[in-house]
Amino acid sequence: MKLLAFLLRGSKWALLPPVLFGVLSGAASAGLISLINAVLERSVPSTPATALRFAGFALVALLARISSQILLNGIQQILLQKLRMELAERILATPLRQMEESGGHRLLAVLTEDVNIISSSLLSIPHILSNSAIIIGCLLYLAWLSPFVFLALLAFMAVGFVTYQLPMSRAIRFIRAAREMQDGLYKHLGAVIHGIKELKLHPGRRDAFLHKSLKETTDDLRRLNVKGFGLFSASSNWGMFLFFVFIGLMLFVLPLQETQGNAASLVSYTLTVLYLQQPLDALMSNLPMLSRGMVSLRKVEQLSVLGEGLLEATRPPSAPRKSFTRLELLGVTHTYHREREDSSFTLGPLSLTLEKGELVFLVGGNGSGKTTLAKLLTGLYSPESGEVRLDGVPITNENREEHRQCFSTVFSDYFLFDSLLGLAPAGLVPRARQYLERLHLEHKVKLDEDGTLSTTALSQGQRKRLALLTAWLEDRPIYVFDEWGSDQDPIFKDVFYTELLPEMKRAGKTVLVISHDDRYFHVADRLLHLESGKLRAETAPARHSLLATRLVSRLRQTSQVELPLMEELEQMDGDKLQQLLASALSGIRETKSQE
Repeated sequence: MKLLAFLLRGSKWALLPPVLFGVLSGAASAGLISLINAVLERSVPSTPATALRFAGFALVALLARISSQILLNGIQQILLQKLRMELAERILATPLRQMEESGGHRLLAVLTEDVNIISSSLLSIPHILSNSAIIIGCLLYLAWLSPFVFLALLAFMAVGFVTYQLPMSRAIRFIRAAREMQDGLYKHLGAVIHGIKELKLHPGRRDAFLHKSLKETTDDLRRLNVKGFGLFSASSNWGMFLFFVFIGLMLFVLPLQETQGNAASLVSYTLTVLYLQQPLDALMSNLPMLSRGMVSLRKVEQLSVLGEGLLEATRPPSAPRKSFTRLELLGVTHTYHREREDSSFTLGPLSLTLEKGELVFLVGGNGSGKTTLAKLLTGLYSPESGEVRLDGVPITNENREEHRQCFSTVFSDYFLFDSLLGLAPAGLVPRARQYLERLHLEHKVKLDEDGTLSTTALSQGQRKRLALLTAWLEDRPIYVFDEWGSDQDPIFKDVFYTELLPEMKRAGKTVLVISHDDRYFHVADRLLHLESGKLRAETAPARHSLLATRLVSRLRQTSQVELPLMEELEQMDGDKLQQLLASALSGIRETKSQE
């Protein structure tokens, strides 16, 4: 049984004490039923000494069973904690592209649904073991009373097991199919959470989602579970029915020679078999949960196989790099399937170089591969061909983790933690508070001495500023910003492009900015144009865009220009702004000449 093997994973010797307690509980239960039979047969007198023996057997059976279950529950909780940690570590060690292709809803189903089911099924194992010990003890006692009755009961139990196993195997198939359906349910539930705005705004979409997508999945899930658990219930009750059939045969049909004229022996056999009823019933009641646990454990094992042989190191190097000279991509390619397209998309082959202290903008249309290129640069993706080199050293699986330590990033789908995890906040809190003021967040967010943020429930633009704060504090040699300015108001967007980025450049940082804000292209040292997965010839920022943006910055510094006019100017792209300024300058020259 895989679940029992999983229980033995922790320590076989740790399982020995609860097993011994279980055996002791079974032996005490057998002694208890033996004493009861002896008293009923009048072979043992009902004296205070006999009552004391009865109390002793009952107390030993109780304490041994409790001790066994407590110890097994402790082992079970340790194994569950270990399982959760192993799953989290394996997910973090699996290549990002492979995890993205597997789907987050499947991972969520494993980490929540399957782990909880395994937890419940492991909780049933102590009851199964303790009840099995009682059953074995009673069977041994029955064998001592009458080998014939013992063998007859074993034969009946074998028939019951075979007839029980046939519907059980079919029930497990239904439960396994229901578990596969569970992944789709988690996907729909994720759509409810993340698509709630769209569902609220469009009644037709909402009704179609509820009554078609979600209802079809839940109907199939309900049908499979009803069939599976129905068969579980029928199998369990069939087994108990056979048990009582055996008692009926023993009492009314079987002409057992040793029971004829010996009512006391018949009472002993019947009482012993009846005593078996409770542990047998408990055993059969726990088997469905055990079967679900095996199905869930199979899903966990499938996740464990995910990325087998491709797992990456997750421990950072002892001393992350603080500087570099050159980052190169040499003939790098990466192929993947884009959403809503049947054909694959190939990025590359790409060859480019980033030098220390450069400020580079990466531009291109949607779907051109900009974010994928950034993930290749940062080591989040591995190239399918070509290689990435840092200071002339090729990046491989062995040193990819070290390579990643060179980067601080804010991707468009960034995640914001609620504390400065891994940043030794004791020495960074004063500087972090200064950054909060500079990012205009000091009135929204407070920072505790342990690095905990008072809130992350902010607007999208403010959340991105907090992500920028974390990147600042990481103090890595290379920064990557993916459409960082898209959620910022015009004033702070200007601060980011004209103040913060040049400041990073002056500090010797290399900055790669993915952006569509063409009126700020003049800030960059180089422009990289990506089109359909290919890099076009590099260009320098347009001079007219540079002059136009400088003029806007000058206008910002004067109080005679109204704010609405400033915002309207900022919304114009570089070419339109240049045309407007050229027309204005022409008018100014004409006026000057007339004067």
